[in-house]
Amino acid sequence: MEREDQPLDRAEKAAPAVSEARFNYDGIPLGYYDRVLREGSPIRRLWHVSKFERVLDYLPDRPSQSILDIGCFAGTFLSMVPEHRFSRQLGVDILPEQIGYANAHYGTPFREFRHMRSIAALEASVPESFDCVTLIEVIEHLEPAEIRAVFDQCVDRLEPGGKLVITTPNYASAWPLIEVVLNKVSDISYDEQHITKFTYFDMEKKLASIYPDLWLYFNTLDFKTTTHFVTPFLAALSYDVARGLSRVVPHQKWRHPFGNLVLMVLTRGPARRTPRR
Repeated sequence: MEREDQPLDRAEKAAPAVSEARFNYDGIPLGYYDRVLREGSPIRRLWHVSKFERVLDYLPDRPSQSILDIGCFAGTFLSMVPEHRFSRQLGVDILPEQIGYANAHYGTPFREFRHMRSIAALEASVPESFDCVTLIEVIEHLEPAEIRAVFDQCVDRLEPGGKLVITTPNYASAWPLIEVVLNKVSDISYDEQHITKFTYFDMEKKLASIYPDLWLYFNTLDFKTTTHFVTPFLAALSYDVARGLSRVVPHQKWRHPFGNLVLMVLTRGPARRTPRR
């Protein structure tokens, strides 16, 4: 379920946590987009690498933490997470073949990948709690009821004070145009995949309307920004130069609202969740 939208094709998408997916995520070749990140064209490589670096930038930088990546697909993101910062790493997804690939390529004594039947079954698959949870390009693939379910699971899996990092396409950017082009030139239709759309400007309001308990359980919005404005496309000229430029401005200081991805960091409050009936 790792959501890795990028400008030439779909990358690392996993199925929505429902039985009737609108898009056949099982049809994506085993580990294909993991290979794209490592061996693909410069634009596609930098798109993925930059996104994961941004997420790592906003995770707490201290030793011996734990992290849960919901929607890990082939395990690409966690493969970039250093052991000294996160000594316990777990990725989950509903695609068993991709979980098998992730464990075969990136499983270690400190990093594990588990299959789950659905978001609703996450509690049974993952009974433990974590310091950090990531949702990297997941929520745009879900209906509002599914988003509520995944946020319930994030609340239950996070320790008080823990961090939730979310990324999703920014529909107040060039992304809609990129999506139109992709729908015409690729085999993947984003019309089928992207169900719930967000912008930098409506992110908090829309999430709170879908998940009314958002500010009860997440008492602090640490940060909201965008990423992937221009530099991924400069990689067509030079990957190394473009990657260097992408790191020039510290991302804690980047407040441009028109990058192609929205990134949000929330802190889990102390309130305990009452299970829904």
